[in-house]
Amino acid sequence: MIEGMNPSEHLSIYPQDAHRFSTLSLEEWQNGIVFPVNKPLQWTSFDVIRKLKPQLPVKKIGHAGTLDPLATGVLVCCVGRATKLISTFQEHLKVYRTTFTFGETTPSLDRATPVSQTTSWDPVSESELEAVIESQFIGTIQQVPPMYSAVKKDGKRLYNYARKGEEVERQPREAYIESCKILHYDGKQCTLEIACGKGTYIRTLVDDLAKAADSLGVVDELQRTKSGPYSIDEAWNIHELCDALKQVLIV
Repeated sequence: MIEGMNPSEHLSIYPQDAHRFSTLSLEEWQNGIVFPVNKPLQWTSFDVIRKLKPQLPVKKIGHAGTLDPLATGVLVCCVGRATKLISTFQEHLKVYRTTFTFGETTPSLDRATPVSQTTSWDPVSESELEAVIESQFIGTIQQVPPMYSAVKKDGKRLYNYARKGEEVERQPREAYIESCKILHYDGKQCTLEIACGKGTYIRTLVDDLAKAADSLGVVDELQRTKSGPYSIDEAWNIHELCDALKQVLIV
């Protein structure tokens, strides 16, 4: 970490701190600012960066952890020298809340693509589902990256193959699941709260969990509720952040 930079205190500007934009100097911007942003539905993570960049008095900006277009939630945006903290933020534990449906799936494992397969299913009990989670999906696990992902194979992103209807071999990768709690389960739909390490694919976790319960599964909703010290409750609405940045006065 950069000496003297504490991302959870000194660098962060939250919605309640909007008044600070009118007092920050160019040097302070260059030294580094961090915004937790609530990424909107259907936006890519880069859409957020592209929206913010013209509003800033410095050129450097990046984010610490990509979210799928159909996912919402905390996207940690780093400005100026705070971009050097991105790798540190990426190592932080992240918390997700996802709702998914048993008995069907799609090529993308979420609602970005049409249902491609269904199956009849005799639902397991909640205690049986908890037992599957505890025995197979806690700690260090192996995940095969989904075809609809940015992982590269022979120089091409997997989603480029997937959009042509092609499926290619992928190597399993390690992922770390600290906890996976059932918040709601009615035999058809399930809502989980998952605390995990970087590089975890929630869509793959849902797919693997459903298969372990002798079914199929597709993600209906996905939200990142926490990324390291930043929670959804203190994240900026992107439009409100852009309005607040209009206060920036650099002499």
